[in-house]
Amino acid sequence: MTKGRRAGSSRTAAALAVALASALAAIAFTTAGTAAPVSANKRACAFQLRIGDVLPFTGDLAAYGANLDRAVKQAVVLQNAALKKAGLRTSSVTLVGSEDGQTQASASVEAATKLIKVNKANVVIGEMASGATIPMAQSVTIPNNVLLVSPTSSAPQISVLRDKGLVFRAYPSDALQSKVLAGAALAKFGKGAKLNVGARNDAFGKALQALFVSEWKRLGGTVGASVSWNPEQANFDTDAGKLVDGDPAGWVIIDFPDTFEKFAPSLVRSGKWSADKTLGIEALRNAETLDKIGDPVKGLSGSAGSAAGGPAGKAFAAYWKKTVKGAKPYTGFEGTAFDAAMTAFLAAVRTCSASPAKMKAAMRAVSGPPGLKVTFQNLAAGVKAAAAGRDVNYEGAFSPVDFDKNGDIGSAVYEIWRYDGAGKIVTLRTITFRGT
Repeated sequence: MTKGRRAGSSRTAAALAVALASALAAIAFTTAGTAAPVSANKRACAFQLRIGDVLPFTGDLAAYGANLDRAVKQAVVLQNAALKKAGLRTSSVTLVGSEDGQTQASASVEAATKLIKVNKANVVIGEMASGATIPMAQSVTIPNNVLLVSPTSSAPQISVLRDKGLVFRAYPSDALQSKVLAGAALAKFGKGAKLNVGARNDAFGKALQALFVSEWKRLGGTVGASVSWNPEQANFDTDAGKLVDGDPAGWVIIDFPDTFEKFAPSLVRSGKWSADKTLGIEALRNAETLDKIGDPVKGLSGSAGSAAGGPAGKAFAAYWKKTVKGAKPYTGFEGTAFDAAMTAFLAAVRTCSASPAKMKAAMRAVSGPPGLKVTFQNLAAGVKAAAAGRDVNYEGAFSPVDFDKNGDIGSAVYEIWRYDGAGKIVTLRTITFRGT
């Protein structure tokens, strides 16, 4: 063999070795994580993420919608700053629209259609109410292959939607809340107590009512009247009369603020109802609404998912109070919308793509261990790591997130709360669930 041929052969062998090493590295990375591989060169990572939100600026959950929209806007500001700091200057995040879902199905479907068809959103944050989120997902986001992350929808049926892996939520399922609520009832009223249970007649209310009744009976309790009402009706006196009938030990009420504000006076007029013998849910944990009703609801208590489980909860609350001006009083539920936007963003960084088909595969990878723990406070470091193909673990403002196979968060903290009047809501105790 001549010297020239030996040199050519050496160059060929070297090239083959480099190619083989590259292939093995690619295989190792692909099998190590659940997300699609991304470029290790951050300058090659470019995407334009378009987020839209559908939230209740009017309707039964209007007490919360505007603040959740502000939370999404804060997330987008922080995301673009982090991209710039991490050197991904050709990538960007845009909030392409904030639409009013009105806490109802038809308005939410129309709003999501506009965001996707006109504003070209590839991620939709919303709605808060399950009765709006489910039809919006089934009619709009899933057929159009768009990622949907609900901040607070809690109906159990969301876990089993045929969603192509595109639907996630940042709030726990009512399969948990029913247990918490029943446990609170046991502690408050005692074993074997008879309770009357009232709920709004929609997907959320009916599901949680049925779950609570089943759990309460399992604990040895009994149910007297089980009443439901149409949130849109003009007068609630008849339903209130049914709910207070039969001399129960107490009541469980499953409703939203706007409706309860109209329903509570009917309960008061009955002369048979007492707030301090009543348990409510997280939506009624709203000081602004309860203050409007006033003294008749002092002593009302209930269960609610709590931001106490959020690793960045205290820091986010402090950031909110320092940064966000002109908002309604801080509730803690703002963190759900913030976490929804942040996980979608990190999935885009992880895949270097705004394609929902790619992002959905990364949502679990960026929201749970292993990897660099990332909060909004070190977001740029998380962007650098994710863009380089390394594992990141987002630690949220409301919860650790840790999406499971159904797109549900992996752990949750609930609080038992009580309204003491004059805007004061106190936490009586907290309950933690893990591995949900």
